[in-house]
Amino acid sequence: MKLSDYWKKTKKYLFRLFILGVTFFFFLVIYLDSLVRDEFNQQAWSIPAKVYARPLSFNLNAKLTIDALLAELKLLGYRQKIKAVNQGEYEIYRDNTNQSTLVIYTRKFKFWDGFQDAQVLELTIKNGSVVSLKDFESGKKVNFLRLDPLALGNIQTGNNEDRLLARLDNLPDYFIPALLNTEDRDFYQHWGISLKGIARAAWTNFSSGEIRQGGSTLTQQLMKSHFLSRERSLWRKAKEAIMAMLTEYHYDKEVILEAYINEVFLGQDRQTAIHGFGKASLFYFDRPIEKLNLSQVALLVGMVKGPSLYNPRRNPEQAKQRRDLVLKQMLDEGLITQEAFDEAISRNLQVVKKPQIRTSKVPAFMGYIKRQLSQEYSLEALSSQGLRLFTTLDPLLQQQAERVLSDRINLIEKSRSNAEDLQGALILSEISSGDILAMVGDRNPNYVGFNRAIDAYRQTGSVIKPFVYLSALMSPEQFNLTSKLDDSSFSLEGSDGSLWSPKNYDGKERGEVKLSQAMIESLNLATARLAISVGIENVAETIVDAGFERELPAYPSIALGAKEMSPLEVLRIYQALANGGVGVKSSGLIAVQDQSGELLQRYSRTAESRLEPESTFLTKYLLTQVTKEGTAKQIGATFPNKRFAGKTGTTNDLRDSWYAGFGKERLAVVWLGRDDNQPANLTGATGALQVWKDLFRKIDESSVELNAPQNVEWGMEEGGLLDLFRSCNVDNSIPYDTAAKPQTLSACN
Repeated sequence: MKLSDYWKKTKKYLFRLFILGVTFFFFLVIYLDSLVRDEFNQQAWSIPAKVYARPLSFNLNAKLTIDALLAELKLLGYRQKIKAVNQGEYEIYRDNTNQSTLVIYTRKFKFWDGFQDAQVLELTIKNGSVVSLKDFESGKKVNFLRLDPLALGNIQTGNNEDRLLARLDNLPDYFIPALLNTEDRDFYQHWGISLKGIARAAWTNFSSGEIRQGGSTLTQQLMKSHFLSRERSLWRKAKEAIMAMLTEYHYDKEVILEAYINEVFLGQDRQTAIHGFGKASLFYFDRPIEKLNLSQVALLVGMVKGPSLYNPRRNPEQAKQRRDLVLKQMLDEGLITQEAFDEAISRNLQVVKKPQIRTSKVPAFMGYIKRQLSQEYSLEALSSQGLRLFTTLDPLLQQQAERVLSDRINLIEKSRSNAEDLQGALILSEISSGDILAMVGDRNPNYVGFNRAIDAYRQTGSVIKPFVYLSALMSPEQFNLTSKLDDSSFSLEGSDGSLWSPKNYDGKERGEVKLSQAMIESLNLATARLAISVGIENVAETIVDAGFERELPAYPSIALGAKEMSPLEVLRIYQALANGGVGVKSSGLIAVQDQSGELLQRYSRTAESRLEPESTFLTKYLLTQVTKEGTAKQIGATFPNKRFAGKTGTTNDLRDSWYAGFGKERLAVVWLGRDDNQPANLTGATGALQVWKDLFRKIDESSVELNAPQNVEWGMEEGGLLDLFRSCNVDNSIPYDTAAKPQTLSACN
């Protein structure tokens, strides 16, 4: 082959190769361009939905102990100071009259119902009540105080990343100058890549004999962090440069800068990657980013170069050297004064030893509200759009609920050799609103997995019995508290030929008993006969009316708790009973905002009359007698000056231990058992009731109020309502005026 022919073929081959290269480059640019635009337009810098607990709010004369307020301030990260001069600080003064005065500099916050500015307030607490509430500067009375809510955590994206959205206008004064001076001085001049920056970095690194600067722009770093791998190759570098230029073409500098600030990787918290300066500020300093001082800003900015190498907890010396270098470069460029430099460089790293764990990750409650929201918001929206979710959870009550459940289970296992592998669940709610105040789904409060509070469907045992008696008392012409019931054995044959032969727990039969006695002593035989007399269909209907939402077949055994229910379902039907027959569906949500704080949805509470008030009142009265002299009499002995209502529940072979009980304002349901449904060897009284008792020892709960409807007739015989009235009078010589028919019975407070 002639040389000329060979050259012609080579040119033809090279031309084709060139065309292929141009075509490939063209389609590569189109692909990368669509990738960049789609990600930016869809807010690819995923901001998981942030979940807040209920804000502590109170007014003058509200019940509030100094211990509870200080615990709340500690949870919120407020710091005690000699003089409260910054948001998130407070002063405290005590005297010898059991009076405490606090000066609190509250934080500004945008609630679902409006913006609340920071303010300095003075409040005085005495004997568990707010006796004074006023503006510290003017001395004017303040009607209402609401602290910013505790951030419980995020609804995770599933990619083990965590971030907290930071806006440019919320950053400290020195932040942007420090970042650009350290990472990209030509940010506002270049178009994605900076030849000048590459040359300057090369010269600096050559002069110093070490790598001190990189040539990548912030835009390139953003592309590498979010879109590309960390491999060192020319191919990855080429894609990074193309994507950086495309990003600069489509978007303003401020958009790119804010995306970078919220995307940059700054460390690791166990399995969770810390992305963005907003989250890093809380992780390392336990302070919001807008409250960082110059020294702290310089430390975070310095960490961008190597989050592991300059980790201030693991490598404090290297971190301090890097911080000081950032400060020195800012001084050399005239960005800070000598005085500011000297003050900042003299500080220690100010890093908290460990991010303060103010509460558990409340996985049971998080799963509950996530399930509530799933009907209206996609998982993508919850995991990426920066929604702000305001919930009803009370962080102090949640802590106490977690502790008592875990501690009591541990104690039971230590004291009973045959009680192994115990598990439990606990839900606490506000009676009047149905708001969920605390939820625990495992003995380990941080366990993420099976949520027994809402997903453990177990037979309820005697916990369901009050609804049998409620059904009966709806027919006053046939049943009242003194009606006679037959507590003797019997058998029923089912349609399939099976035989149902209920037995009392102790195996005994009592013959003729009063209806009230049968309920108080939780007699199975009398209760089963009563259910048959009333009609099993009517009992099932009553349970559904109370708030049970699934199908409930009308089998006789449902009267003794054979139907499986979750703790949440038990809570819902008891809520209507505790609330005088008025049902409000339990919820954990208050409102949802978008990431800018605009209200998207408010979750209102709708109350409806579900149960007859007269029969509900009588059933509540019976439940107070259960805690006084029945299967839950330990409650009466533990709280002799209060009157609570409740019912134990135990299933066959001691597999399940239940207790549902309430006071004036709060209702709690507890379940203990084993996941494999083997015997837990616990009754309702020896297991779940103990947890309930431990919890209500810790919370300030008032006695049940028994407000009798006008249609209730006052019995004069022994065992009637007259006994209740007499038992609540300290002076038994006070005569009972039958004509007065008081509407409110003393609750023995």
